[in-house]
Amino acid sequence: MPLPDNFSEWEHLQDTVRLWHNKAVNQYFKNTESDSIDTPKKSLKVACLMKDSDTSTMTLMRMWLFEVTAGRLQSVQRPVYGIPWFNVQSERTFKPQVKLYFLEPYNFELHSNESTPQLEGEITFRLMHESSETISRSDAERLARQIKNIFATPPFVWHKGHFKCTYTDKERGYELKLLVPNKTEGERIIRAVLEIQEHPFERDFIQFIDNDRTYSTSPGTHRVYGRTVKKFVRRRSSQLNFRFAQLLVWGKQNPINLVATSGSRLRSVIERV
Repeated sequence: MPLPDNFSEWEHLQDTVRLWHNKAVNQYFKNTESDSIDTPKKSLKVACLMKDSDTSTMTLMRMWLFEVTAGRLQSVQRPVYGIPWFNVQSERTFKPQVKLYFLEPYNFELHSNESTPQLEGEITFRLMHESSETISRSDAERLARQIKNIFATPPFVWHKGHFKCTYTDKERGYELKLLVPNKTEGERIIRAVLEIQEHPFERDFIQFIDNDRTYSTSPGTHRVYGRTVKKFVRRRSSQLNFRFAQLLVWGKQNPINLVATSGSRLRSVIERV
């Protein structure tokens, strides 16, 4: 149906906004009179109701008064619980972080094609008792010696699987998420990580997520850029060897290389094996 003759966009818009706005105002102040300003609440309702004679500025002012100042907008929102951003950042985000890197040994027959890259693994945790201001070179050297003893001599082996094992102790800086073949392997790795700072293992913090999904070792092929190539194998099981460890300090552009095994290309390493 075509628009009627002499149709006014402004009048139509104003009428529509006034209709729905006043409907919400009357519902919000449903037990309050609309033709009296004897009380603050009655006065507020009268001020919120739109009139046909309102200018565009008055229309916006009444809408702002009702939705924001009177608090109607907040009343229809679901409550959200949170904590101030500075509490989160000061507690965890900018704490020094240790990263342990693992890599699957190269196998020419397995890794010579693009569809089967070497598996990688990272384990990170925060140093909650330190900050970018307090941590020093001597602290880094102490960490390097500990990591070298636990993970580099001989190189620690991570048996990667398709089950997820987690360990969460935020007060000490741990939110570990590991893919392992069984819970025993997950606990072994977690205990080794905790040993770096000589933290006790708490059984209440570990969770092993079992599943009955199967991951094919031969998922088939697909076409990529005009070629038929093998699909990537999801959650492939393999052994990963420890390669290096780094310390990341907020405010310092480059990571501090703590430990590196032979073959690593890292420079300026505190402890090299």
